Amino acid sequence: MDASVIVVNWRQPELTLRCLESLVGQRASASFEIVLVENEASPGGTEPFRRLVPDLVVVEEATNAGFAGGVRRGIEASRGDVVVLLNNDAVAEPGFVEAGLAALRAGGPRVAAASATVTLEGGFVRATPRDEGALVDGRGTAWLRSSAPEAVGLLNGTGVELAPDGNGRDRDWLQPSDDVVDHPADPFGFSGGAAFVRRTALEAVGGFDAGLFMYYEDLDVSWRLRLAGLEIVHAASARTIHRHAASSAGSGALVRRQSMRNRLLVVVRNGSAGFVARVTLRTLARLLIDLARPRGAQLSRRDWGSVCRGLPSAVAGALVSRRRSGVTRSARRRVEQSLRPIDR
Repeated sequence: MDASVIVVNWRQPELTLRCLESLVGQRASASFEIVLVENEASPGGTEPFRRLVPDLVVVEEATNAGFAGGVRRGIEASRGDVVVLLNNDAVAEPGFVEAGLAALRAGGPRVAAASATVTLEGGFVRATPRDEGALVDGRGTAWLRSSAPEAVGLLNGTGVELAPDGNGRDRDWLQPSDDVVDHPADPFGFSGGAAFVRRTALEAVGGFDAGLFMYYEDLDVSWRLRLAGLEIVHAASARTIHRHAASSAGSGALVRRQSMRNRLLVVVRNGSAGFVARVTLRTLARLLIDLARPRGAQLSRRDWGSVCRGLPSAVAGALVSRRRSGVTRSARRRVEQSLRPIDR
């Protein structure tokens, strides 16, 4: 298998150099090209990357195309049979590329993608949800970054899960990395932060939707792969270390705004009629609650205004993609019947 590793950078040269260094060191065990997409490129801005990787394929974007748009441009400029996605704020551990490709080979042609194991950088100790900077999992367990001797390693994720309410979440988010055992089932989808995807499968389902910009773009592609009857596995031995929220605030207004918008669009594109209705009503209820109770709202009135202004055209585009996909109602129901509530 020939592979192309896609890295998207936006104003994070130090992190991106660190990411590229971790890839260069792996070329002795696996052959692959490295493609860097430079969002909002400036004259001479990519020279440090070219010096580090002389044969680097560079795509210079005049504007910020986001993660989804950047990945799409990187894929268009790449040649590999397998597209490897790696966040620029992550470091690939030794053997990362080789292990991911091996997982695809072992799964056979029905396996369209393999999601890597992503560990959070540094150690963590237990905290309370009220502590500043605390990371909180789905069960309310909170953690703070720490260099204390008792600090433990935590997982960022082992793939992406889709809940029956339309929410997406990293599987094994904030679980101690030493405690995780083999899962009885594969993840619903791959995480765009570290994954291996067959090019033929991507092309068959339409690739990444640049209009999503960032967040839920990996879940969208994963859902379409599932609707096509393809499989997604966990490449447990393909490991990366991720500096959480280094490229964007982990729980800031941008994350909440994009997640609210993109969750609805992805469901409209891929879900059954009943699924779409439930998520639409849930989104509308959240809007009304936030407007009635601004204190503690998920989105401010300004953010809701931003979301709502762009929704009509975005939903119309999602509906066009839905009709063109040719996916049957039975296929949508089949995928949704496999969903499980996310409890962590």
